[in-house]
Amino acid sequence: MKMAAMETGELAKASPYTELYLHPGQTYISAEPVQISMILGSCAGVCLYDRRRAIGGATHYMLPQWEGPGSPSTRYGDVALDVLLKQFQIHGSNPSDLEAKVFGGACMFQAFRAENGSEGHIGSRNIHMALQTFLQLGIVIAARDTGGENGRKIKMQSDTGSVAVAVIRNS
Repeated sequence: MKMAAMETGELAKASPYTELYLHPGQTYISAEPVQISMILGSCAGVCLYDRRRAIGGATHYMLPQWEGPGSPSTRYGDVALDVLLKQFQIHGSNPSDLEAKVFGGACMFQAFRAENGSEGHIGSRNIHMALQTFLQLGIVIAARDTGGENGRKIKMQSDTGSVAVAVIRNS
């Protein structure tokens, strides 16, 4: 599903921001302006922005839910979103001041689309985790570009909350 509240198309060629690339399992929040980048396939990329404090952050996770054994990891959506939200709380953010933008969740391989249908694949479960979390907390979902068959490259400006999305076409 696509919502018009985001910038789409070509990503900026040059940026005055320091660029920070998030790998799967990484989370970052910054009170200083930075450009947070991710490349997503079935993974979910979630960007949060505090409108009142003008700070932004993001997380990039691979799987929807941690079910033990071992230690919880931010490679799992429930853990990653909890860590990101706690980091915003430390900076004084309230859920009512936050807006979320959710990306990714593609079903990259034909075999998985046929096997699991349109909603059973890992990408759709990753996105569902984020949407349910924000719904429960009353956090506005300001933009969303999820699902489909192609990956995405996203770049978020942490001080404005703006996000550019470019589709990565499968060959």
